[in-house]
Amino acid sequence: MTIDMDIAKQAEEGGAEKSQQYVIKWLIISFAVGLIIWLLPTPETLGARGHAFLAMLATVVILWTTEALPIGVTSIGVGCALILFNVQSAKSAWEPYANRSVVFVFFIIMLGVMLGQTTLPQRLMNYILKLGGRNVIRLSFVLCMGATFLAAWTHDATITIILLYAILPMFLKMGITPDKSNNFAKHFMFIIPMGSACGGGATFLGSGRSPASAEMLAQLTGYTIGFNEYMLYQFVPSMALGVATWVTCLIIYPPKVKELPGEIAIEKLPAMTRNEKLLSWFLVATFLMWFMTDWTGIHVSVAGGLFIVVCMAFKVVDWKRCLAEYPWNPLMVFGAGFSLGVAMLDSGAGKWIASQIFPIFVGSSWPVVAAGASWISAVITSFMANAAATTLLVPVVVPMADMAGTPAVPIAMAVPLATTFVMLVIGCPPTLIAYGFGYFSQWEAFKLLFVRTILGVIVLCLCMAVWYPLVGMPGNIDMMKTPAKLTMSGYELIVEK
Repeated sequence: MTIDMDIAKQAEEGGAEKSQQYVIKWLIISFAVGLIIWLLPTPETLGARGHAFLAMLATVVILWTTEALPIGVTSIGVGCALILFNVQSAKSAWEPYANRSVVFVFFIIMLGVMLGQTTLPQRLMNYILKLGGRNVIRLSFVLCMGATFLAAWTHDATITIILLYAILPMFLKMGITPDKSNNFAKHFMFIIPMGSACGGGATFLGSGRSPASAEMLAQLTGYTIGFNEYMLYQFVPSMALGVATWVTCLIIYPPKVKELPGEIAIEKLPAMTRNEKLLSWFLVATFLMWFMTDWTGIHVSVAGGLFIVVCMAFKVVDWKRCLAEYPWNPLMVFGAGFSLGVAMLDSGAGKWIASQIFPIFVGSSWPVVAAGASWISAVITSFMANAAATTLLVPVVVPMADMAGTPAVPIAMAVPLATTFVMLVIGCPPTLIAYGFGYFSQWEAFKLLFVRTILGVIVLCLCMAVWYPLVGMPGNIDMMKTPAKLTMSGYELIVEK
């Protein structure tokens, strides 16, 4: 038996249709806010392009949060606005929509759609039910921590899509659809992607932001962190953040159901078909290719693309059905997030924001600097993909730590963990993928993500204070003896001692 559902319907924005009055009201408010910011005097160090970008960003964030327009439509408008207001050239505005990480997300979501045509998600759910039992609280903990652990060894987006497809049959049996979403559905639709995002920062395999942070640190300071050393520092804090995520979901969206209903049971499924066996082997081969990307140098998107090609060559699934069920909105939003991230760098807005923040932390104790770096990470990554945000933020927080007289390594290592504290769903692939199923709105996500950010920053700072010294993380090693110059898409940062 396969999951018989129309994924395209699952991706309807927020379930209920917005009234015309609601749409017009928020369109007026969003454009008015952007206009007011644009009419303000341009700071001398910001420049016209950066000023226009910040005004446009305010409008986009309001439209995304209120969903006055479908989130995918607003995402298309991002590219148009960047060109119209001379923030970016047409090439620079649209190219990020086809960024290799965006393409990878496309493949990951397609992988999930293909899994939905098999019994593999039900088989996985049977195993989860064996571990978690019928108690909903215990089951949610097993799912959250399982997602956190598994994402550390594969990829947070991959684990998100697999576990979401495993949980959807349970929703359908309980009569829960996007239009009839409740706390039970929201609870599980949040713990899976957010738990996976936490695990993504545990190892170099978990997400692109992990190796990116180590690479940026090496370029800035000359201190190189290898695979095992990175995992030693980050694995335990990632698991702690997974627990913090579970607690937050339990507080904000406590499931009203305490025990799973009788119709939710471990199903006795027939033997796997030839196509399901083939898909399973192709999936294992894909995972192996993802594991070996550090040695092969082949980007993870290649493995995802080959998986789809091989599956279609062997007619494992129905391609026409995959296209019909594919939720396109998340892909458009992720592309827009990358485009905004590049524009923030190119326009000088990112450098200007950093220059406004630096003075606050001069002379501060390291816990203050750590908390500040984490909050900066959460805010910045809310408007762009967390891999791109990490690339931007490490060159920001390292000199910030240096100016404050704080050890640079622990502050830099906080960034790939703190960039899981997104406050908008566009901030990382897992939350964006979950949003595409339509079980929660942007506002419902923001309420949870904001509280989780507060708790996450506290937990992360505690881990930095206890775990990092315990495992011997370097303190103030002799860094930055000479000016460090790093250029990223037009963003130039020079640090001098």
